[in-house]
Amino acid sequence: MSRLRGFLVATVVAGVASMAFAGSSIHRVVLIPLDDRPATGQFAQMIGDLAGVQVDTPPIDLLGHFLQPGRPEGINDWLEKNLQNYDAVIVNTDMVAYGGLIASRTDRSTYAQAINRLREFWRIRKEHPGLRVYGFSTITRLSPTATNESKPWRADMARYAELAEKFHESPDPATKASLAHLKKLIPAGEIDRYYAVRDRNHRVQEELLRMTQMGVFDYFVLGQDDATAVGPHVPETKRLKQMVANLGTGRKVLFAEGIDQLGNVLLSRALLDGDGWTPKIRVVYADQAGRQKVAFYESDTVDNSLKDQILGSGADFAKPGETFDYSLYVNTPDPRGYALDAFLQSMKSEVDQGFPVAVADVNLGPGGVADPRVYDALTADGRSSRILAYAGWNTAGNTMGTTIPAANVYMLARKKGTDPLEREVALRAFILHRLVNDFEYHRFVRPEAYAMIDRMPHASREETYGSEFQKVDDLVKADLGERLEKRFKEQLLGTKFFAGNQQYEVMGLKDVSIGLPWPRAYEVRVTFKIDAEPVSVVRTDIDLSGIPILPLGPSSKGG
Repeated sequence: MSRLRGFLVATVVAGVASMAFAGSSIHRVVLIPLDDRPATGQFAQMIGDLAGVQVDTPPIDLLGHFLQPGRPEGINDWLEKNLQNYDAVIVNTDMVAYGGLIASRTDRSTYAQAINRLREFWRIRKEHPGLRVYGFSTITRLSPTATNESKPWRADMARYAELAEKFHESPDPATKASLAHLKKLIPAGEIDRYYAVRDRNHRVQEELLRMTQMGVFDYFVLGQDDATAVGPHVPETKRLKQMVANLGTGRKVLFAEGIDQLGNVLLSRALLDGDGWTPKIRVVYADQAGRQKVAFYESDTVDNSLKDQILGSGADFAKPGETFDYSLYVNTPDPRGYALDAFLQSMKSEVDQGFPVAVADVNLGPGGVADPRVYDALTADGRSSRILAYAGWNTAGNTMGTTIPAANVYMLARKKGTDPLEREVALRAFILHRLVNDFEYHRFVRPEAYAMIDRMPHASREETYGSEFQKVDDLVKADLGERLEKRFKEQLLGTKFFAGNQQYEVMGLKDVSIGLPWPRAYEVRVTFKIDAEPVSVVRTDIDLSGIPILPLGPSSKGG
């Protein structure tokens, strides 16, 4: 029978001093993100807060904004002046090479420009030989960026690329005819541009793998952006994997589904590497059959995607019968009713008994919206205030690569004995943020924003500007603001928890800010702070950090 490793009172009595860590702890990290969206920077910063680790990014004006590329030369200059202040750097090489994720899908930068920028980064890195450097790069997605310009033909381009690969593998007249038809729907020159960009990005990634072999990166991840099981990314990935094998760098290079979450994944790995600790995770699936399904916008099975997110984060699976640090509950795509019922019952039971539980909901559907049945189970009786982590947004890789790093880092922080109040408040802020940002926004607010956009004469879901954007932004602020306040009152207000030997009560929410980060309604930026006040000193001989005050009944919020 599986055994839980070190969370409850027995471990607390032993004290965190018994933990021995190798390596050198990470205190300050610089993250060069994909772009200026919350998912690519803010989420990692909130995870860093769980362990009291400062995660900085270069100045926002260097990162670009939506269709405006970042400034690679400016970023390298900033790094040269500031890198000595950090223990580790997590760098998205698309930002350094091209100016970010969106820019990597365009032909604005030549191969030579991209390589020169990366070699400049290499030069700067050489000046800090003791610095840990973690890199990640995007395997180009199937579809072009959603803009007003590409709206009429972007789906046709994605379909063309998919069918072209299928035809290459197995030529047939029907596929040939479909390709000819699609080619007529795509503007002249766009197909050639599409493949030229893919070829440039692929050649740059070959150079990145050589740089990894030469020690520029301590660890490197190639993340597959939105795709399907068939397309040009499949042979590209196959060639890159063969190159990794030829270079003998398999232990330093990972291939994973998704890209937006990789800052989180590598932050977890950096912190775990720094303290020489590998958390063991017990995985519980909603439906065993769902493990072999390929989730929307991914090219591999849920099982394989999960494996990559866990190993990339620096954690590992607990073997049957082995002790583990926490349970990861994974809601699989389209679980059968009876299986989901058993899954939810087990999850609720473990949480209510005070066991450490993290939840990744990858039953997202094509709209990237989490399962309301899981959400309802987590929010019933304030249960969300007693979990380690939760996520359910966009894609399976994005979701798992948010939940797992957060749980890893929180557990590491507990074992190290970081500031208990900061840690426990940061945990509650992260969970509340996920509930509102991941679920409430995408299930309720985003559809309302889209409906408003659809009624506007000059707006579109791809791009909205001026007074029309302001109206959509105002709607989002008002609607999500009410939902945030309601969810805070239901889940956190008045709840009590221990931080060290001190009991605290959650008293309020302040400094709330809500808005659309890009001229579209696909994502939202939410920031806030949680106030907690001391209640009474309980013990001085044991550390009760993180152990919640469990509810006595459905109407109780603790005490």
